[in-house]
Amino acid sequence: MHSLNTFRSGTDEASRAFRRTRRLSLSMLAAATLAALPAQAVQVAVTFTNDGPDNGIWFVSPWVGFHDGTVDLADAGQPASPAIEAIAEDGNTAPLDAAFAEAAPGGTSATLGGPTAPGWSQTFVFDLDPTNPQHRYMSYALMLIPSNDAFVVNDDPMAVPVFDETGNFIARSFTIGGDRVYDAGTEINDEIPANTAFLGQAAPNTGTPENGVITMHPGFMAAGSGGILDASTNFGGTTSSFSGGDFTQPGYTLARVTISLVNNAYTGAPLVNISTRGVAGNDSRVQIAGFVVGRGDATSYLIRGIGPGLEGMGVAAPLADPTIAVFDADGAMIASNDDWETQDTPENRAALDEATVATGAFTLTEGSADAALVVTLPPGTYTAQVLPKDGAEGVALVEVYEVP
Repeated sequence: MHSLNTFRSGTDEASRAFRRTRRLSLSMLAAATLAALPAQAVQVAVTFTNDGPDNGIWFVSPWVGFHDGTVDLADAGQPASPAIEAIAEDGNTAPLDAAFAEAAPGGTSATLGGPTAPGWSQTFVFDLDPTNPQHRYMSYALMLIPSNDAFVVNDDPMAVPVFDETGNFIARSFTIGGDRVYDAGTEINDEIPANTAFLGQAAPNTGTPENGVITMHPGFMAAGSGGILDASTNFGGTTSSFSGGDFTQPGYTLARVTISLVNNAYTGAPLVNISTRGVAGNDSRVQIAGFVVGRGDATSYLIRGIGPGLEGMGVAAPLADPTIAVFDADGAMIASNDDWETQDTPENRAALDEATVATGAFTLTEGSADAALVVTLPPGTYTAQVLPKDGAEGVALVEVYEVP
């Protein structure tokens, strides 16, 4: 069994010095550690949805790693590793990626996205090999925000098999309840805004060290005492409160995790379509779909941000004027579109019409403000992001189709 606790630095002071260099990361896409596309690859979508109540607790940086069942991320009653401390206190998954890469050199890992409010989802598509033992089991970790060092982790490395012994995919969907929230034991739970991520904390490791061990989290300070349950934060121009964030309440559901086969086919079949729907806004409320181009050659994709097109499907409050943009793993924008009928060139408009027919995507209404583009991408990690042109939020659908 590989325990990430073995990756602790030589001295506590050296470890603290290392951690001070880490800045709080609430970006839309964190760095991903990706294996090359194997010969028998299947594409597996992992979705984390915040199933909490209105004004409930958020989470950030849901991290996922695939391995052979021997990588133990954390254990109750033991000190948190620097990697777990970094994600529990600051939502920083870079140390966890590095430690995981050493413990599972044949595995693969990625961070699904940034801040996730109740009702929001984060999705990432992985290329996995059913015949590779290092892809058989999935582990996950995420930070609760706001908090001092509250986090979630699966403490049994074999609890989430993705393939059985013969390589058959195991589709599953499960919930993470509030009773699975851990306290990293690395920072005192004072809930002072200046020490609390997502409130007033301006830099990592600004809280009071606890030097304890991982335990089940006792919950936040009672409402009315000036803690997190009484707090609010302005993020992305929107004020959010956390009065419904008492995850110790019976039946509290923090997240739903869904693991699905993208195309229901093996033998290296291509990604056919991924889509995710939710409320789209600016900054933290951008609607995101993450995907990987894993084959050796560049591939063309039809990528769409649908708002007005949802109205005829009975969706309430659709996004009136979406824009779509595609970013690489470094955050550089590769392509964008506002209105689907307005393309850079006539050739691009013709390619869009052809791709719509070739992929079987539903036809957009003439004159609608839906957004769409066709882009050719080399192997790498990408996100398709939908946000409103005018700043007004609404329900949007982001779609990614591989063009045959």
